[in-house]
Amino acid sequence: MWTSTLSGLDAMPVVVEPGSSAERPIQSLLAWAGSQREQLDSHLLRAGAILFRGFDFEAPEDFAWASAELGGELQPYVGGDSPRTRIADKIYNSTDFPPHLPIGLHNELSYAGWWPSRIFFHCRIEPKVGGQTPIGDSRAIYQAMPAGLRERFETHGVRYLQNLHSGKGPGKSWQQTFETDDPMVVEAYCKKHGMDYRWTDYGLNTSILRQGVIRHPVTGATCWFNQAEHWHAALQTARFWDADMSQTDSETLAAHCTLGDGSEIERRDLETICEVSKAAERAFDWRARDLLMLDNLICAHGRRPYEGARSIMVAMS
Repeated sequence: MWTSTLSGLDAMPVVVEPGSSAERPIQSLLAWAGSQREQLDSHLLRAGAILFRGFDFEAPEDFAWASAELGGELQPYVGGDSPRTRIADKIYNSTDFPPHLPIGLHNELSYAGWWPSRIFFHCRIEPKVGGQTPIGDSRAIYQAMPAGLRERFETHGVRYLQNLHSGKGPGKSWQQTFETDDPMVVEAYCKKHGMDYRWTDYGLNTSILRQGVIRHPVTGATCWFNQAEHWHAALQTARFWDADMSQTDSETLAAHCTLGDGSEIERRDLETICEVSKAAERAFDWRARDLLMLDNLICAHGRRPYEGARSIMVAMS
């Protein structure tokens, strides 16, 4: 095996490739990764992203095996707001948002009751036009935010609000979001994670206070870690692609967010967050069989629009 970086992308991601055809099988990669665990962890903590390129992955089960070996026990996408198709146990399509929509940088599930420490992407079908998964350093994003804006998010955090329908409406239903038809299971999740909830004629109304920034548990580095610009109703991002944005009823509005003290986030702050995040993007073209591992706190990710076929799987640990 040998490591390198991609031209023009600085040190993110670190690239690991087989040194010979004998090293291409997934078994060889995982055996090597097991013997080089300390080195890989060091690369990930420094760069935030590792791209395994040129190895043989034949099925979703191979991807699940590799992700679990590299990151630990895989977790279901419970509580997530992105539309996703489950391909295998704890393996999903990266997103089912329409291909023409851009998705800005974000850290997976930073708004939810839990978030993965590592997230994995595997390219089954490489897009011919567009479709990159840009990545960005959340530490650098934090540092690049204006001091006042950074302080507001660090002090107050972000409160995320949503209305999940019961089977008819925009976005995901509460059944899809929590991967259950049992209201008792949903209520147990909400109570466990400090999420306020209220059943309505429309479905389920939730409110949860989460951090605006986070400190990495290993390195102590401060990372920008929220999805305010994705959830705020004023920006009408991909999150609202099928919602009627003329509908402002608090009982049916798909999503919104405020600062943790309940005050509205100013539009100029949201626009600044978008600008800083966009400037931090680093992107490469997918190749079939690529496996990308991200430290979910250090490295944010997104999706660029594409044309034609594209299949990227995701797993979280």
